[in-house]
Amino acid sequence: MKTKILYLGLFIGLFSLMINVISCDKEDVTNTENKAIQQKEVLKEVTLLGNEINLPIGTQWFYTNKEHNEVEFELPKGYKFLLYNKSTGEFRIALDGGGYSCTCSEGGSCTTFYNKDLGYGCLQSNCSGSCTGKNAKLASGFTIEGVLYTDNDMLDSNSKEKASLSEIGKIGIFKIDEFKNEIKRTYDIVYKNLDKPNFSLDNFESKLEKNKYVVAKTYLYGFEIGIVIPNDSNLDNLMPNLQRIALEDAPKSCSCSGGGSGCKLEKEGLFGYVAYYCTGCTTCTMK
Repeated sequence: MKTKILYLGLFIGLFSLMINVISCDKEDVTNTENKAIQQKEVLKEVTLLGNEINLPIGTQWFYTNKEHNEVEFELPKGYKFLLYNKSTGEFRIALDGGGYSCTCSEGGSCTTFYNKDLGYGCLQSNCSGSCTGKNAKLASGFTIEGVLYTDNDMLDSNSKEKASLSEIGKIGIFKIDEFKNEIKRTYDIVYKNLDKPNFSLDNFESKLEKNKYVVAKTYLYGFEIGIVIPNDSNLDNLMPNLQRIALEDAPKSCSCSGGGSGCKLEKEGLFGYVAYYCTGCTTCTMK
């Protein structure tokens, strides 16, 4: 009887040991898979996200799942994504990273891939339907419409880092409170003791006195804009490295230095003021 009990005890012990080994093996496999999924890669050069947006050097990315149909980005310090929700019309600055995902229309899944020349895209993998890539996380209602350099939160003509925005993003940035309020704040200071022009008039530029005003080229959140200011050298202290353009000469056009075509000058009215910007190319420069 004692022998039977002894054998039974040994059997239970061995069985428990086997379960523990199997459990540990499963945990090791799971941990290995998770580490493989979340292993971060660092971009060594500016990389295209979609067709219009450039990710800056130093951006980190990793797969979020074992299917490899979605990647998540972590931008370098000082940068943030501009997000857009088509359903609600809301634009906002991301509090954390963004992503790129590939969805399959039917049967199976797609794979997100990265190529240093092509940027991010979708491979068919085992998807029997069609693959669609988007600049967003799978669970998000927002799309990525730009990369902003948010450390440039005051107008500064000498900002070294630049934003990269889609055509939607170039319109949407003027809907961000922090962005438009900073333009208003600067304008309010400039015209605190002066009569400001009537910016609401059509072609108001032609109604201004020549040589009395200039266009100041500057950057905010890394996005190039132009504002109309008095032609007064005392304003140099307010806006470092101010680049002036004579009002009668500019801004009349923008030049395209990378991606796309049809670069053109636009202007946006806000709070009774006006700001100029370029649209039509991945990289536009105001002349």
